[in-house]
Amino acid sequence: MTFKSINPHSPSEVIGEFQESGERGIEEAVARAHKAFRGWREQTAVARGGALGNIADEIEHNHEEISWLVVREVGKPITEARGEVSRAISILRYYSQMVLAPDGERNPARTTPKDWLIARRYPVGVCALVTPWNFPIAIPFWKAAPALGSGNTVVLKPAPQATAVAHRIKEIADTHLPEGAFELALGDAETGEPLVKHPDVAAVSFTGSARVGRSVAGEVAGRGARVQCEMGGQYPSIVLANADLDRAAKTITYAAMGYAGQKCTATGRIIVEDSVYDELRERLVSAVEEWKSSTRRARAARWDP
Repeated sequence: MTFKSINPHSPSEVIGEFQESGERGIEEAVARAHKAFRGWREQTAVARGGALGNIADEIEHNHEEISWLVVREVGKPITEARGEVSRAISILRYYSQMVLAPDGERNPARTTPKDWLIARRYPVGVCALVTPWNFPIAIPFWKAAPALGSGNTVVLKPAPQATAVAHRIKEIADTHLPEGAFELALGDAETGEPLVKHPDVAAVSFTGSARVGRSVAGEVAGRGARVQCEMGGQYPSIVLANADLDRAAKTITYAAMGYAGQKCTATGRIIVEDSVYDELRERLVSAVEEWKSSTRRARAARWDP
């Protein structure tokens, strides 16, 4: 079965048409990642870090092209898209150096002062990464960079609405990683479910809704694999009586409505001291009206690169 990724700015534009992985595709992707793990885990930390650094360099070289692909596929404003691509580059460079940090601990033993206990961390295997559409490059690398840097391999299952971006980052990753180290699983829940249940998936990192995340956590933990779930948040803005109210109103407006509020860090409620409540409310209404006017002007302008 195929599915389409549509430009939300211009629904008549199809960014791409893709084949769902399905259970057979999941089996093949996990098998390739599992095979690649055997060799990738034997690479030195310097080699793994160098690969992450090279991926960062290539993304930086194609920064503007990738930023506009993010705009076209998920509808992110260009300023935020550029910022997200820059963050992905920073994440990759950070973990390209973190691979050189100590990978274990030494502790005193209970026997004699001359003895000691050594604990060392090892890669676990294939990591399944389930990511949302609203941060289509930063969140995948937020998960993939530490996994790859530690010697694991990954199977990324992006949201269907962000499939073209996922293909682009895989294209870049493949030029610097062994075959199979970075795999894609395409589709919606019908793809995600067999991926997180796969017995050869040693760890799952999920970002999405609380309902699905609870199900993922229970499923993965139930078979003894590692699991990490990020399931949104409650982000209040707190305004004290001595705050710059004009700045607070503008900051809250952007935090709540930038990117149409489509991120887990969007401000959802405001906690205000009583003495400035009415004044802040008036300034916030004005800031929102100004935001609406500027948004209409931007919508009327040509947004294509």
